[in-house]
Amino acid sequence: MESKVTVKIFGQEYTIAGDKPAEEIEKIAEYVDNKMRLISRVAGDSGQGSIAILSAINVAEEYFDALNQIEQLKISKTQLENDSKYYLKMWEDAKQNFMQYKDNMSEIKNQKKENDERFKELQAKCSEYENSFFDLQMENIQLKSELEKLKNNG
Repeated sequence: MESKVTVKIFGQEYTIAGDKPAEEIEKIAEYVDNKMRLISRVAGDSGQGSIAILSAINVAEEYFDALNQIEQLKISKTQLENDSKYYLKMWEDAKQNFMQYKDNMSEIKNQKKENDERFKELQAKCSEYENSFFDLQMENIQLKSELEKLKNNG
């Protein structure tokens, strides 16, 4: 949609047509007018052509500064995206490691429980063997005593 707007820049009226809305064209014209008035105050009684050229150079400088800033922002954006991907990967790795740790802990707890049960069984068996050993020692002492008696009597 083409807009036609009459604007006043540095005291002269211009009819400007463009694809942008009328309000935006007026805003741009106001910016150019303000820029030319600022340059006129600084440059003094330079001709309108000189003021227009200096204003154009000033606006072009702002434009290229803005382009550089956009480029820097794109670089920063790319870096932030890469950093985000890196930290997301680190987060996923940490979650995976944590889940593996939980699984390992569960296995270790089960293994410890089994080992504790086996230890109790072995302790009971050891006590049983100690009792049997004690009984055998007592029986051995008794048999030695009987054997001594038989040797002495015989």
